[in-house]
Amino acid sequence: METIDTSQEVTLVMYLIGERTPDFDQVFDRINEKLKEKINATIEVKFMGWGEWEQKYPLVFASGEDFDLIYSADWAMYNSQASKQGFFEITKEDLEKYAPLTAESIYEDAWEQAKVNGKVYMLPMNYKELTSYVFLVRGDLMEKYGITKAETMEDVENYLDTIAKNEPSLIPLDIGSDFDARMLYDLFWQKETMDRLEKINPMQLMGYTKKGDDTVTVFNETEDPAFLTVVEKLQDWKNRGFWSKSAVVNTQNNKESFAAGKSATALMNINNAKSEYTNNILAHPEWDIRVVDAQDDVPAIVQSYLANGMCIFSKSKNPERALMALDLLRNDEELHDLFSYGIEGEHYIDLGGGKIELTEQNSNYPYDGNCNWGIRNDKYWKSVEGGIPNYDELYDKWIKTAQAGEFAAFTFNNESVKNQVAAMNDIYNTNIKLLYLGFTDDPQKDIEAAQEKLNAAGANEVYSEMTHQVKEWKDSLKE
Repeated sequence: METIDTSQEVTLVMYLIGERTPDFDQVFDRINEKLKEKINATIEVKFMGWGEWEQKYPLVFASGEDFDLIYSADWAMYNSQASKQGFFEITKEDLEKYAPLTAESIYEDAWEQAKVNGKVYMLPMNYKELTSYVFLVRGDLMEKYGITKAETMEDVENYLDTIAKNEPSLIPLDIGSDFDARMLYDLFWQKETMDRLEKINPMQLMGYTKKGDDTVTVFNETEDPAFLTVVEKLQDWKNRGFWSKSAVVNTQNNKESFAAGKSATALMNINNAKSEYTNNILAHPEWDIRVVDAQDDVPAIVQSYLANGMCIFSKSKNPERALMALDLLRNDEELHDLFSYGIEGEHYIDLGGGKIELTEQNSNYPYDGNCNWGIRNDKYWKSVEGGIPNYDELYDKWIKTAQAGEFAAFTFNNESVKNQVAAMNDIYNTNIKLLYLGFTDDPQKDIEAAQEKLNAAGANEVYSEMTHQVKEWKDSLKE
């Protein structure tokens, strides 16, 4: 194998999404010691918070800032930035030379899914992920108000209503940040449309097609009657005081608010809930936290590998060293485990057999909670022992009906309509997000206003191009 010259020390700048946890720098000091030893490189990490990332993400590419690595995903602008030459192209030859461990281990399906216009710009996670959502609720509050059951969405609604009416010092569900709002909307939207519609990524373009439609005609989600139904439901929950009147500008996510005792409920992906549950019962055993299935019989999603990944900036001064660093973060067990779980003996205890136990210090570097998701690797993945009591019951239920979206692996090349896409993204970040939070006095009128703006922005041209591309993609699978 060719020897790579690493005699010049480099510092790589990496962007992640989320919040910097108290022990993050301590963990990365350990990671950097190993990277310095192995490839004479260290990583400086910068974060884009949940409340700002959608605005800040494109700006770091346009600003001329010098950076090297960045988290990306099918929901986090992978396609749009790849189409704008924002990412460094990764070839199989690059892998063999600079990332030989990845060349041997990457799932071929993941490599194919990462292609945009025939080229790869991401190392997707090497991890098969099931995505489903749960609520964390407080059993002590249930007992206080005689609530005997917390198993369904209807039960949660009753619980939220009780809190809103009786606990003025608590926000029932403190929705904050853009991602929170989308989660709640999606739960209601999928319930209404799961048997009829298929999503076409990226989500900011709000594109859907009807199941079984051979023409794969793409249209905006606001055009479906279910959108009005869902917005009216969200408006009702907002009007009943289930979340704050300042939710639109709230930058704290609902997990943080719950942990701080500001709210009575938290909504999250089950993967986040594994650590949040344990950390909260360690900090507040008196809360008697319970985990409630939020899927409401909607099938869980078998994610594409592009649900999480890492990319190299196209203008990185050290793309080869950046690729070498990713290779080690993904495939060196010690580095992978540091990034994913923290320091063994401090944040977790390794029990062997792929099981770990979280310590009381885990909240300072939460299990799988530090935007480590892009380097997840099935080979080294460890689950939490003594975690969510009903986890196996929930998982067994979800896995029976879990589905992969028909178009999950499709990526849209927006080059020919990039100006229209930019205008649609602005509307998504303003008008649409207000509707996702139920902030409307007249849902029908405000939906029509959003539709008028989308039409003026050129949405029809975008959907025409999407239809053409997704039809071509679908037909290519038959060849």
